[in-house]
Amino acid sequence: MKARGIVGVALLLTLTACGGSTKGGASTPTTPPATSATAPSTSTPSSTAATTPTAPAVPAAKDGQNYKACVDGICEVLVRTKAVINLNGDKFTATVAKGTLKLTDAKGYISLSRTGSSSSRRGNGSVGGAAGGIAAVQWNDGDGPVHIATLTYAEGDTVIVRFRKG
Repeated sequence: MKARGIVGVALLLTLTACGGSTKGGASTPTTPPATSATAPSTSTPSSTAATTPTAPAVPAAKDGQNYKACVDGICEVLVRTKAVINLNGDKFTATVAKGTLKLTDAKGYISLSRTGSSSSRRGNGSVGGAAGGIAAVQWNDGDGPVHIATLTYAEGDTVIVRFRKG
């Protein structure tokens, strides 16, 4: 009889634990036991990774970074930080910082930026403004050809400059 009593108490405890409470005669549903087969999730996982803003795309220059295209004095090139450009035999070092292009040779420099242009040249040449783009300048060195440089894009250490003859 003792064995039946222990089994009965164990059964009663098991039913009470699994059956939930009975308040007012209604039983509270219980959570079904976990099964080995899990139903597929229909929720979309949320991304916690921060998205980084992308920099605006740099437009394409007609001649890319092919500075040899400038040998005849006519080209449109992209310059990042530093390049050597030969315009009709005049060799210039082009440097870019903070959206400003500076062309330097043995006779001085020419600078172009969003805020305008400046120059310092030696010899009997001349420098003057030109129309177009963000900023433009034209110059010649005495009896040499007239060069026209037009800045068409300027951001940070990257510019696009178009050279032509005047």
